[in-house]
Amino acid sequence: MNQTQFNAFWSQLKAPLKAKWEKITDADLLEIEGNLGTFTAVLEKRYGATQNGEVNTWANRRYSHWSGNYTSAYADPVKKAV
Repeated sequence: MNQTQFNAFWSQLKAPLKAKWEKITDADLLEIEGNLGTFTAVLEKRYGATQNGEVNTWANRRYSHWSGNYTSAYADPVKKAV
């Protein structure tokens, strides 16, 4: 997802982002305000490098579903039955 795409769907992403990733604060959301670079910096600050990629993948999955540009690269993981 590029900056234009991220900015276009930012309003749809905020609530599920905060619900899924609890370290993201309201102040973070205001700081990010549709800026992909700031989003990456906030994720790094809140989650470190390891989870930063995981959060970005999650956001790309949401974008893929909402935009209709769904690809298998962003398929939600399938939970195996035990």
